[in-house]
Amino acid sequence: MLEFGGHKFEAVVGSDVDRDGMYLQLTNAAGEPVAEVFYSDVDGAMTFTTYQPALPLEAAEWLIAHARVRLPPPR
Repeated sequence: MLEFGGHKFEAVVGSDVDRDGMYLQLTNAAGEPVAEVFYSDVDGAMTFTTYQPALPLEAAEWLIAHARVRLPPPR
């Protein structure tokens, strides 16, 4: 369990066959996604998406930093 700005989050790593890649996602206490970083196996691009209007900056920074380490395949 992670806590940012007084809110609790869980980090979830998964693969997405339809989008052909993998993601690191933050979910809220209710299990709803709030933000994700997606790594595309097609072109190697990483994208950041938020699913709620206000996300603590610390949460976004944590998510991006950890996605850079965990998502791209080892070279």
